[in-house]
Amino acid sequence: MALQDAGKVKYIGVSNSYDVSLLEALEADGGRRVQVVQNRWFEGNGWDAEVLAYCRKHGIQYQSFWTLTGSPSLLSHPLMKSFAEAKGCTPAQAVYRLAQHHGITPLSGTSNEEHMRADIAVEEIVVDAKDKKIVLEVAKWMGIKD
Repeated sequence: MALQDAGKVKYIGVSNSYDVSLLEALEADGGRRVQVVQNRWFEGNGWDAEVLAYCRKHGIQYQSFWTLTGSPSLLSHPLMKSFAEAKGCTPAQAVYRLAQHHGITPLSGTSNEEHMRADIAVEEIVVDAKDKKIVLEVAKWMGIKD
């Protein structure tokens, strides 16, 4: 905290913290709430629903890794394929964009330049009112509460 107070550290974060009580304990007794949580966000851990909800409630940036590799059924889900087709993007881009829409910052671990460009292009995908049904259905399937 002293380094952050002195301006030498901008954000305090944790990684691989899948228990909300740990995040709460870090803040207890005069501590400080972390500003960033970096976790695996994938179907195998139930989309880290409790930690994600905690982060969203408290304004903590939630960064996801293993988002695509750990979620093959999300990439092949009919709603995701429909969204990708409607937006003219790949299913991977659709997953990243819908994650962003729900306050998740997907981290791309690729070293492939073509994939990097595709990951950056996700920012250009517009999610508008007509996409609401798909967005809500995918969120429901993943246990995200809006």
